[in-house]
Amino acid sequence: MKGAVRMRWSLILSLLAALSLPRVLSADEVERVLTLDESITVGLHNSQEVLGSQEEIALAREMIKEAGAQIFPKIDFNLGVSKYNNNFPTVLAPSFNSEYLPAGNTDAFYATRLSLWQYLYANGRYSTNLTLAEANLSQAKSQADIAKNKVILAVKRSFYSCLVLKEKIKAYETAQAALNALMEKNPPARTRWSYDLNRMNFEVHKLRHEFDKKKLKYLETLGLELNTIIEIQGELSAPRAEYDLNKCIAWAKNYRPELSQTQFQQTIDSLRVNLSLAERYPTVTLGANYERLGERFPLDMTNWNATINVNVPIFDGWASWSRIRQRKLQAREGIIRRSKIEDRVFADVREAYLDYTFWKNSVLELSAARNESLEPDKKLELELMRLDTMEQALSSEASLEWAIGKNFFK
Repeated sequence: MKGAVRMRWSLILSLLAALSLPRVLSADEVERVLTLDESITVGLHNSQEVLGSQEEIALAREMIKEAGAQIFPKIDFNLGVSKYNNNFPTVLAPSFNSEYLPAGNTDAFYATRLSLWQYLYANGRYSTNLTLAEANLSQAKSQADIAKNKVILAVKRSFYSCLVLKEKIKAYETAQAALNALMEKNPPARTRWSYDLNRMNFEVHKLRHEFDKKKLKYLETLGLELNTIIEIQGELSAPRAEYDLNKCIAWAKNYRPELSQTQFQQTIDSLRVNLSLAERYPTVTLGANYERLGERFPLDMTNWNATINVNVPIFDGWASWSRIRQRKLQAREGIIRRSKIEDRVFADVREAYLDYTFWKNSVLELSAARNESLEPDKKLELELMRLDTMEQALSSEASLEWAIGKNFFK
């Protein structure tokens, strides 16, 4: 009775596996062969978040140029031609450079003006703007590093997941070959092993289906077209490096971009406070104008002036004091936020370190427990356990790299 049930299940499993077993691609059909390093390069090149952060860096560089331009003098040249009939002198609107037109009637009145003005003193307002723009650039670079680290972590996890599935399929195929060899050597045991062989065939089919789904996720992570035919190439090597937790935390303080970004934000908040304080101080401006006016060339009327202007803020309804308090409150809020981010980063390092240490030791123990004398099904079970642990070990290694903020494992 048990033999009949076993035979029936063996037939069902073999039919299911035979009906929908995916076709193995030939080497000519593969469009791209990707290693881990190539995968990271492609992922970084195609990541929208990384590309967006590069645009932010370019924008920040242009803002530095704009802020730096404020320290140079401003020079304008204006040329106007007017036809008028004035009963009394008129000054044009500011859009027309506030040009003065005398009383009278003329078909063509020409006016040229060369103007120059320069800020002599503004309590460091313009140099602070330049420093603020430079701090914004550093913050944009830090944000780009955060985006890159996220992409690298996602690519590594996806790559290892696909590679482990590929190795599991090989392990099943090796076990199947071993079972076929046993069945040829011992024909009476064919009934016993045929059920296990058909079950393995069905498991291989499921793994290939899962592998195809993982490859779709992998292509999505890399930003490639989902119909791209790829081959993943690499070797599974158990991590062996030993690291001290305190050193990992110290490295995270230096390399984790989130902490650098909070430092830049603290600098930005401090500079904004200084800018608000500068509004309470006087500004000194130097200006000069030279005009030539007339109804025909060469123009016969000349005006020129040179001016030093001092502006002293006295009262604005206490709006400037309110802005100063706002900036100080934002600076204190940034200090609190930085403390929270630090706690989160150190927690990430500790958690990743615990995972890395546990899974690294586990995979080494399972690798040492290999026994070639085991039967094929038991050897397969041990190998599958080792591969699952290997994936966890490699994923935890990638997580520790991300938590530290720098790759120390290559």
